[in-house]
Amino acid sequence: MVRKVTSLFLLITSFCFLYGLTNVHAEAAIPDPIGDIYVQDFANVLSEEEETKLQAVGRGLDDQTSTQVSVLTVASLEGTDIETFANEAFRKYKLGNAEKNNGVLLVLALKEKEIRIETGYGLEGVLPDGKAGRILDEYAIPYLKNNQPGKAVTETYQMITKTVSGEYKADEKPTAEAKSPIPGWLMIIIIVALVFLDIKFFGGALSYTILSMLSRRGGGGGSGGPRGGGGGSAGGGGAGRGW
Repeated sequence: MVRKVTSLFLLITSFCFLYGLTNVHAEAAIPDPIGDIYVQDFANVLSEEEETKLQAVGRGLDDQTSTQVSVLTVASLEGTDIETFANEAFRKYKLGNAEKNNGVLLVLALKEKEIRIETGYGLEGVLPDGKAGRILDEYAIPYLKNNQPGKAVTETYQMITKTVSGEYKADEKPTAEAKSPIPGWLMIIIIVALVFLDIKFFGGALSYTILSMLSRRGGGGGSGGPRGGGGGSAGGGGAGRGW
């Protein structure tokens, strides 16, 4: 009887140990973010120009709406299915606002030839699973089949940002009153219109450039380091494709 209990205990312990190793392996396969969170190109599929462009688009969207869109490319999933990998990476990177959960993660795995859009809870209305799948079908798969992963990532990323750009606005911050020849209400309308046009036609690149220039001139003790996740979480669904 004692021998049977001991054998059962060893069996359960071994199972728990192996299960723990599996979880550690899955998490270890997700690389730590480097630089701004918006582009994590560990598979090196993007040119320097493409990466710079997407970083500008991502930061501009984040500044104007608090929504964070990130792309993660890896050479291999190392045995993890892409849905689990994307969900764990999303949680590790903490994409989106902590209260709004308005983050999106685009994952590309070269060896497995799989791509997935993972959506936060706060964006499942504007980016449901069906729409995410159509974006992949139209903007990713054709380029991937033509051996153009960089183009696939760039086009898909930009389409995602355009889709989610109108869902949220950045949290308002109080500013000091200043006399202006232009009425305050009119100035707000002009700024909102310019930001909207910039996001719609240029992906927020112009706004990002202007903000960068102003931050360099102002130099007030802000955050000079890389831009990380905002504390959001996954769980809003998504869609994946193979090619």
